[in-house]
Amino acid sequence: MPNVSETLFWLEVRLPEFPAIELLHLEGLADYHIHCDYSVDAVGSVDDYCEAALKRGLAEICFTTHYDSNPNSEGEPEYIVVKGQKLSTCPDSLELYVDDVRRAADKYLVLGLSVKLGLEFSWYENCEEQVQGLIERYDFDHMLCAVHELDNICFCCHTSFERCFARYNAEETARLYSDQVVRAARSRLFDAIAHLDYVRKYGAKYYGPPLDLALDRHIPEVLAALKHTGTALEINTAGLRQNIGSYYPRMETLNAAVREGVEVSYLGSDAHQPDQVGYDFDAAGVLIPGPIGGCESL
Repeated sequence: MPNVSETLFWLEVRLPEFPAIELLHLEGLADYHIHCDYSVDAVGSVDDYCEAALKRGLAEICFTTHYDSNPNSEGEPEYIVVKGQKLSTCPDSLELYVDDVRRAADKYLVLGLSVKLGLEFSWYENCEEQVQGLIERYDFDHMLCAVHELDNICFCCHTSFERCFARYNAEETARLYSDQVVRAARSRLFDAIAHLDYVRKYGAKYYGPPLDLALDRHIPEVLAALKHTGTALEINTAGLRQNIGSYYPRMETLNAAVREGVEVSYLGSDAHQPDQVGYDFDAAGVLIPGPIGGCESL
């Protein structure tokens, strides 16, 4: 397996030039799910994403680098990338990321862009104490919770989803995924749940329609937990880039969330390269009432 420096070199020489970044027609939008090159699967610096956001006409962005730290995960260890080097996922490894984003917040505020510090924490059993420690140490503006694993196997990685799904039928997968979302919400440690129904990324093709039907049966419990704890949903546009044919969550789930009084107040592109910032926000933005992500006029 290539090391990170080799991987980043490969990305640099093989990726096409970022396409032209077009100005959004809607004003005052915020992107609250952005990965820069501190995430092992993303390219582009903090400044690259800020410049892209300015070109899009966004009012606010929030960086949410991956923090995958489940000690029981099956597969390769997870890392944070700092200056091209892989560092173990631990609080100390976040220091330069935090400093970089706070620096950008000062730099770009005068240019009309509000920059926030966030984290996408990958949920696992009994992680609450670790999450609380991260919040106390770094005072994040936004804590985003993502469910990426079933029984410690990643279901959203192309190298492991088949091994994960082979253990369960569609109903079992939907139940296990939904139970984790409920537990994360009940922890009251997170501002929002990332890409609800993310298990569909590969599961939709693996299981077919039975997975959506099974997820629908668990939606009432999920939405009840979100409403009771004040945990928000994001509208994540990455599903369109991943050929899912919809945002995360699906429109049916989003409509149900609004009917049940769940807070739906964040847009997230889940950008992993600068041209993806604000992806499809002209369409997604109309689904969010009022200031997005707490974004106010600058």
